[in-house]
Amino acid sequence: MKPIYAENIIVAIKSCGCIEWYILDKDYCFLDYPKLEEAYRKKGYNDTFDDDSRFGIKVVNELSKTQFLDNIKEYKITAEELKKMLMKESDYNDKLAYNPSILIDFENRVFISYYAEPESFEAFVPDGWIGKYQDFTEEIPEKQRYWMDENGKNLIGE
Repeated sequence: MKPIYAENIIVAIKSCGCIEWYILDKDYCFLDYPKLEEAYRKKGYNDTFDDDSRFGIKVVNELSKTQFLDNIKEYKITAEELKKMLMKESDYNDKLAYNPSILIDFENRVFISYYAEPESFEAFVPDGWIGKYQDFTEEIPEKQRYWMDENGKNLIGE
C-alpha cells in the first residue's frame, strides 16, 4: 500500500522497545471510538463508528494492543521500503503523503499527532493516555527516519 494524502497515513508505533512503521487508514487512528461518537453527538450528529471495520476494537489501548497489532500487521512497512517509495516520487504533493503523521506509544501511553489536516486525533485517546499535537520526528531514531537522506536532507522537501 502507498500513502495517499488525506486518506491513509504513515504511523509510527512504539511497542516492546522499538518503533515500527505502518500505513493505515486514518480512521484506525482515532483510538477511542466512544469519545469520538460523543463529540459528534454534542455537535448534533448521531454518527456511530463501526468498530467491526477496526477488528471489533472500540478502544485501542495497552489492553487491546496485541489484537490491534495482530490485525494491522499486513500494513506494516520498513523504513527502508518507505524511503525507496518516497525516492520514486517526483511530485511534491505526492511526497507530502510520506510525512510521518502519528506516533502511538504503547509503552508510555502517549499519542502524538503531527497530521497536517484539521483532524484532532489527539483529542480521542483512551483514559489514562496523553494526547498531544506536536512534531515528534526528533523522537524517531535516526536509522528509522526514512524521510532523511544520508546527508540529513529532508527528501520530502519543505
